[in-house]
Amino acid sequence: MKEFKKLSPKKKFGQNFIEDQVLLNELVDLIEIEKKDIFVEIGPGTGNLTELIINRSTSCTSVEIDRNLVPLLEKRFKNIKGFKLINRDILSFNINTISEGEKSIRIAGNLPYNLSSPILEWSIKNINTIIDMHFMLQKEFAERCAGNENSKSYGKLSVICDYLFEVSILKDVDKSFFIPPPKVDSAFVRFKPKRKTLNEIEFVNLKKILNPLFNAKRKKVKKTLLSLFSEKDLESTGINLNLRPDELNTESFIKLSKLIKNNG
Repeated sequence: MKEFKKLSPKKKFGQNFIEDQVLLNELVDLIEIEKKDIFVEIGPGTGNLTELIINRSTSCTSVEIDRNLVPLLEKRFKNIKGFKLINRDILSFNINTISEGEKSIRIAGNLPYNLSSPILEWSIKNINTIIDMHFMLQKEFAERCAGNENSKSYGKLSVICDYLFEVSILKDVDKSFFIPPPKVDSAFVRFKPKRKTLNEIEFVNLKKILNPLFNAKRKKVKKTLLSLFSEKDLESTGINLNLRPDELNTESFIKLSKLIKNNG
């Protein structure tokens, strides 16, 4: 594209564009798009993935923070029915302006590495509206999201993701596929919400229990939590309290979080 040659990916926006058509087609195949689908795309860049999404779905609202990309995207998709471009930060975008109720929106995006956590938090806030998310992420971050108690990458983020989503790493992507190439490899990841609606109280209590435990992840669970709960209450959970936090599964953390409710 002639227009693309005039544009330089901006470091401040964490832009690393994908131009490889074979990879792009593989990614869109992995998303498994149906014609009825309504998409929100985070950071369309020059619109390469956008074009494949809109060709297969009912609509795609692309949210792009970089105003310099707006003329290119408007020109590229000006005659495409179902395409809408919003020039703003995704973190300030109200998804309810385009949603059609609960579980009506699919999300996709090649995310800037430095905003992966805030965008995931934004997605969690909108989880009741979302069918699923397909994100290109830094590989290390992706492995943390998909980690379990048997993996080295397991931590607080892993538990939160497992509580909320079915997380699947669909494809590892070498850094050479990006313009400019980042310093690390990436992974294409699917997040599919496990629940129709989020139990906000349970989720808040889960995070309350995770914070002290993973802040002292080398200590045994019992030693950390005895400052918060009685030994009798802890033993009532049936959990092996001599384990470290990174040896417990999500269900164990949920059981421990219920002690917060029971103890006010």
